[in-house]
Amino acid sequence: MKRLASGTCTEGNNVFAVKLRQAKKEAIQRAMEQNRTVKVEKTTVESVSTQPPPSTTNEPQVKYEGPQDDHGIAEAPQMSQAPRSNVYAGLVSAKKKRKRAASDLETPASKMPEKVTPFRTNPDQQAKEKRPFAPAKKPAKAQRPRYESIVPIQARTSEHSSDWYQQVDMKQRYSRGDLENLKYLISVIRECEQKANVGEDVEASFAKLRQRIHQMEFYGFLSGILVKKSRLLEEEGLPAIFQSAKGVDYPWDLQADSLSLYRKWLVGVWDPFLLRGVETKQKTTASGKQLKTRNLERGYVGRISCNYVGEGNLQNGQWWPLQICAMRDGAHGEIEAGIHGQAGKGAFSIVLSSGGYSDIDEGATLKYCGTSGSEAKASAGTSLLKEALRLRNPVRVLRSSALPAKNKYRPSKGLRYDGLYNIVGFELLDEETAMHQFSLQRVAGQQPIRYKDAARRPTNVELAEYSKIRGLLGLGN
Repeated sequence: MKRLASGTCTEGNNVFAVKLRQAKKEAIQRAMEQNRTVKVEKTTVESVSTQPPPSTTNEPQVKYEGPQDDHGIAEAPQMSQAPRSNVYAGLVSAKKKRKRAASDLETPASKMPEKVTPFRTNPDQQAKEKRPFAPAKKPAKAQRPRYESIVPIQARTSEHSSDWYQQVDMKQRYSRGDLENLKYLISVIRECEQKANVGEDVEASFAKLRQRIHQMEFYGFLSGILVKKSRLLEEEGLPAIFQSAKGVDYPWDLQADSLSLYRKWLVGVWDPFLLRGVETKQKTTASGKQLKTRNLERGYVGRISCNYVGEGNLQNGQWWPLQICAMRDGAHGEIEAGIHGQAGKGAFSIVLSSGGYSDIDEGATLKYCGTSGSEAKASAGTSLLKEALRLRNPVRVLRSSALPAKNKYRPSKGLRYDGLYNIVGFELLDEETAMHQFSLQRVAGQQPIRYKDAARRPTNVELAEYSKIRGLLGLGN
């Protein structure tokens, strides 16, 4: 059958289109009965050939006699849109929520479950009898009070700050008296060299040198131009002490202190303030209660990371007034906790302090307890110590003045770094809390612990400076 004109079709194609539209209509009616939406896809029917598809059955072809358009094409029946589902079904209005909340508050007290409080005569005593190797677990902290005022406390006794030094300007003015004060150290070094060369006793000169280095830690007039003109960072200055140059066998504590001062000045840290980089604030609650807090200043350039194995640039006997100062200088990464480390790398450092743990301090050997776990699972701190043992990594050991007074290695104030220790084993003290006691051995070849005689830390100069700060902070003497 021939194509009549553009937009017309043959009789066989009319029958095919009628059947297709009838099938769509029946599908829509079934969807409406089931109350759901059926998406009807548009189907385009094209004429591929002028001949209709051959009939495979003996069934006679039916001619469509429904409505047609102007070109003789059958019109599709009108289809109604299926109703949409309600997307807001199940939601509760704010008004209903308020009514429900009000009804819950009006529940009679008789229907509320009674709170049963177990009888305890002395919970602290019972906990201590049950766990004599560790302190009782602290109760959950109460909600932090709202502070009415926060006032920074100024405890600085010098005019310098840790970030004033950017670049040495050799044209700036300086005091010649201050320069001569710094150069005096070089004259004492030469005095030691001369006495050593002729075989004279140099102990008096060593004592003079030791006292001067301790005082230089807290010089308030230091500046870049003074240090540079004094040549204390040159070979004839501090390096001559810690390198034992020109045949002088300087005491080991002098070498450590001179190296510590050299490294401090070399990186531009001229600030003599003990709490440099530490911000202290006094917070007052609505009830009038006052609380002092300390944090490291944001952006303090002198802060050193504590996340490393070994002692880094620390010196045996290095001392700090507060634990946060040890955190600032890269010795211990916790303000209060006694174990610092990273998961997968083990513990990096520990602090020997009080707290009720069954620690045993014999100087070169230690028995150090981890922290209490729960349900026979080790705590995070205990796991770090076990990981350090597995990796055979040494840990930095700091001793605190909070140790018992009978401990002869205890510093008189603050905290002191006492070298590296290897973890050699552990013992399980309690299965329920997974309390472990670790055995540590001081690494051989290190300088002695600085707890006595002329090498003792903190020095008298450090204690005097700390006494000034404690008074300004209201901590007593």
